[in-house]
Amino acid sequence: MKVFCDKDVERARQCLALAQSLGASAADIKVSYGTAYGCSFEAGRLKQTGTSETLQYSLSVIVNGHRGDAGGNRMDALEEMTRRAVALAAEGAVAHFDRYPAPGQYAQIRSSSDTVRQLTRAKLINDCTELVDFLKSLDAGLDIQAGGGRSEGEGFCLNSGGFFQEQESTSWSLAGAFCRVEGEDMLFSGSSRGWGEVNEFYDLQAIKKELQEDYQYGIRPAGAISGVCPVLFAPQAAGRFLNPVLAALNGRSVFKGTSPLKDKLGQRCFDAKLTVRDEPHLDYAPGSSAYDDAGLPTRPVTLIDAGVVRMFLYDYDTAHLAGVEPTAHSGCEPYNVRMQLGDMPSGELLRSIKRGLYVKHFLGFGQGNIGNGDFSTNVALGFLVENGEIVGRVKNMMLAGNIFELFKQDLAISSDCYPTSRLPYLLFPAVSVASK
Repeated sequence: MKVFCDKDVERARQCLALAQSLGASAADIKVSYGTAYGCSFEAGRLKQTGTSETLQYSLSVIVNGHRGDAGGNRMDALEEMTRRAVALAAEGAVAHFDRYPAPGQYAQIRSSSDTVRQLTRAKLINDCTELVDFLKSLDAGLDIQAGGGRSEGEGFCLNSGGFFQEQESTSWSLAGAFCRVEGEDMLFSGSSRGWGEVNEFYDLQAIKKELQEDYQYGIRPAGAISGVCPVLFAPQAAGRFLNPVLAALNGRSVFKGTSPLKDKLGQRCFDAKLTVRDEPHLDYAPGSSAYDDAGLPTRPVTLIDAGVVRMFLYDYDTAHLAGVEPTAHSGCEPYNVRMQLGDMPSGELLRSIKRGLYVKHFLGFGQGNIGNGDFSTNVALGFLVENGEIVGRVKNMMLAGNIFELFKQDLAISSDCYPTSRLPYLLFPAVSVASK
């Protein structure tokens, strides 16, 4: 797929020059085009299938210390949008820099694969149909959803600092979910995968197995548990717990003084088994990027090393605001988070629990002052564990506590992880649990 030509790039360059002639000290243009195909099943039947096509661009200019933004989907209106962005800058947000940096050396990342382009419409529909039929075989009364899709895109970005890069990307997705209603009781679960290349991650059997286990354990009722007990979190749930920690590394929050870790750089704040890295150069990973929004080269970094906070994340604007060096993190956020795995498989972690919980999904996570780490959440899908075995599903359970305090506990991290996110299972020895 090749949509944009040299004429389009030259038009964008002329608009950068136009913006500067109108008084902008810096200008940035991003252009993208994408096609996507998807199918979805609702109530166990094919509901929708179709193809979409999008073309869009965004412009950002800095005039007298203020930012002006505009966008559109017609390349022949790019000059008009440039003038509009310059005019809007008079009322725009404050910009903390007035020049973009010079371009650097960028990593080569594979982000586009023919294996995705060869993923046919029939293949996606057939796989979703197989998943739906499998779930029906477990229980004909289930409310079943499934979906699959593929996408392909290309684009380019450039700025007044001399930065110019072209990019291509592909991706696929496959997902299934079910809901079982019996009186006032609801059992629901879902599983999904996605990547930029069709490889071993495209595993329909693994999705079926996960949903089958959730169903078989979920239809077995278990008694309540209250107090403080060990809780094993599946990778999906573990990621929710890790997010507030990552948010506390946001350089803008640190500068504003709202981050709980604002004065903890270089200090041990968590259990020594917690090591977290940001890996922006992983081939075909959804979050990978060789450069940030300002055109700075990205690099792999260690965020937390054996429980010690090693760095905060700064985009180009925030770095100038705070008077520090930028870390090339767009939006002050990581690209691909990877936790160092432990030594014990998740099955052994489960068997080590005498009486506790195994939690897969939350309902309403984020209640409380989540920015400060305080949480109170309902368990959407969780299981009672006794003597190392799953007894059955718990109902009307809540977890509460402080995430930063939990990560100070004697944490156990599994040696296995979810294939695409690479997030492991986390076992916290003491979590406050309450039943309604």
